[in-house]
Parts: sequence; structure tokens; C-alpha cells
Amino acid sequence: MTMVEILVAMAIVSMMMFGVWRSFSATITATEVTEEVQERYSTIRNSMDRMSAEISSAYLSFNRRPEETRHYTLFEGRSSTSGDSLTFSSFAHLRIRRDANESDQTVIQYFLAEDAEDSKRTHLYRRETRRLTGDLPEDLRRYAPAYVMCEDVESLEFRYWDPSREDWLDEWRTTAIDQQPDRLPPRVEIKMGIKGEDNEIQYFVTQTTLPMQEKIDLGK
Repeated sequence: MTMVEILVAMAIVSMMMFGVWRSFSATITATEVTEEVQERYSTIRNSMDRMSAEISSAYLSFNRRPEETRHYTLFEGRSSTSGDSLTFSSFAHLRIRRDANESDQTVIQYFLAEDAEDSKRTHLYRRETRRLTGDLPEDLRRYAPAYVMCEDVESLEFRYWDPSREDWLDEWRTTAIDQQPDRLPPRVEIKMGIKGEDNEIQYFVTQTTLPMQEKIDLGK
């Protein structure tokens, strides 16, 4: 074989190897992108499922003296241009330690807020108290920290079905006399807006029911 033939053969082999490498590289990149997308959607689904489950355990009780101004059980859905918030008493608390001085009663809060280190990012936060404190939603930060439940959430909306009006309401407040005192909505709609790779906002919507419509008496 001449030197030219050897060089031509080496060039052909190099081109074949480069083609194979590009094919494997494209496959690996596509697999990584698919895994990231699946992980992202899994986080979103888990967040929606958890909110649905915890909201469905919401309740109100009679355990409040007539002269008491604080509401130990509540359902406060507030609408805002920066994102809705929802604070409610629920039987969804999970005790981590067996001997912990806690019960399954808790107050849970969902809201949107900016990232502590990057103001351009907005996350869905979850706050939970281990006891019924009787404080207003804006004061719960004194008792429990908030943790990121889902990253990079562009919008959060809650709607509440009012059977008396046969319409969806943007707010539901059991602590206000002129709103919905002492009654829960039978259904809640959850809508989250997530920005995709193309910067288009995708909306994820689900509904949950609240079976405990009647106020309960924990003293009996």
C-alpha cells in the first residue's frame, strides 16, 4: 500500500468514527434533556397532588369560645396580583417522631415568593405549623419557616366553588363576617403557571373536593 492509500483509509476511518461519536453524543444529550423534563414534570405533579390531598383534609371546628377573637381553625384564600395564597387548618400533619407532642391537626399555607438569592426567580412555598396557633395568615412566619415546594412557578391561582351562588370565587375567607364565616367550599381549583423551555407559560390545573363540610366538635 502506498502512503496516499494509507492516508485515505485513515481519513475514511476518522470520518466514520466522528459520525458515530456525533450520533452517540446526540443520543446522550437527548436522553439528558428528556430526563430533566420528566423530573420537572414529576415535581409539578407531586406538588399538585400534595396540595390536593392536604386541601381535601381541611376542616373547621366549634372549639372556639364566643369571646375569643382568634380563629384556631380557618380557611383563608386570598387573591393578589403577585399570586394567590391559601392558609387553612387541616388533618394533614405527619408526625416524624413517635413521641412528639403533636397531633394530625395543623395549619398549612401556600404562597408565591421570590427566591432569597435571585429576585428573578419565583417559587411556590409551603409553610406548616405543628399546632393550631390562632394567628392570622400574615403572622404565621413567626411560628414556622417556609420551604420551597416547587421551583420557578410563574403564577398560582386558587378558585373556590360557592354552591349558594353557583359560581367560582377568587377568595374565600372564613374569618371575615362579611365573607364565608364558618363554612368551607365544597371544591377548590388549583392552577399553576410554569414557564417552559420556549419561555411560554404552561398551565397545570386540577380540582379537589373537601368532604368535611360540617364543623366538627373535637371536645366530644
